[in-house]
Amino acid sequence: MNSNKKKMIASILLLVFLTALSGCASFGAKSINETTQQKIGEPNVNKDKAIVDEFKQMTQRNDFTTEELIKFINETISVVSSENASKMILTLEKNQQLDLTKLEEKYGNDKIQEKIAKNFRGDFSESYINSIQDKVIKDLLLETKNKGLKIETAEGFYFPVIDYSFYKKYQSNLTSDIAAYIDIMSVESDKVAVKDAGLMISWDEVVKRATNQEGFIKEFSNSAKKEDVKTLLKRYLIVALYGTNNTPLFSYEDKLMIPAAKKSYLETIPSNGNEGSFSRIMSDYLTLVKKNDYKLTQEVDEYRKTAIEGF
Repeated sequence: MNSNKKKMIASILLLVFLTALSGCASFGAKSINETTQQKIGEPNVNKDKAIVDEFKQMTQRNDFTTEELIKFINETISVVSSENASKMILTLEKNQQLDLTKLEEKYGNDKIQEKIAKNFRGDFSESYINSIQDKVIKDLLLETKNKGLKIETAEGFYFPVIDYSFYKKYQSNLTSDIAAYIDIMSVESDKVAVKDAGLMISWDEVVKRATNQEGFIKEFSNSAKKEDVKTLLKRYLIVALYGTNNTPLFSYEDKLMIPAAKKSYLETIPSNGNEGSFSRIMSDYLTLVKKNDYKLTQEVDEYRKTAIEGF
């Protein structure tokens, strides 16, 4: 695999976010009196603990697989507490991130890329994958799918990413913060914001996603996923302030704000900016841009640079 391909994969994998495992389990069952609680609660607590112990033993092995992990979660997640279910899901996410690194060499092979381009048509259903005649590609795609991953492409290069919609079926068993985190990440994996240096979503959607992320940080300030969401929010702040190379916020020719972005910002960015750091920065930014007749000036440019550095 050549160095450019390695750099491309490395940069893609950097978009996958680091997982922090934290939190503590809460046991017991609610009841109308202590005797009933003891009769109903104890078996549930014991079963919860037994499952957690088994889960720990499995994940401490050097040879356990993501497929094995998914099977275990599918069979037990409805039995354990929401705190322990969330820990399982965060462990799964962490292991999928490791899988992405392990798959780097396979997907980085030039011949594999050529074969994927020839055989893969965007359908990631198991029936379609099984219909592929090339066994090497079929096995690679099935392995990717069975690990809860899916295929993305950028600049003609195919690579695996975590399919966060895969987690949707677990949401009712999770703590509210991890369920909300899955909602945020599912939006990202279902429709990427930036591809091939171009903005793939509307300016309205940029602000909407950022304010949702901002809301998560405010509501779940103690969540294990707070820093991950904050990292994601910073990326959206950069897009909101700059646009992208192929979809700039200000025209390269006359340095005026793109009309669609101007209309969107005037309609969607709160004027008081008291919702959080993103909203405050964008509110002040819009005020400054108005003062400069919606033109990219040195003052506007310095503001956005300082905002990013201080975020």
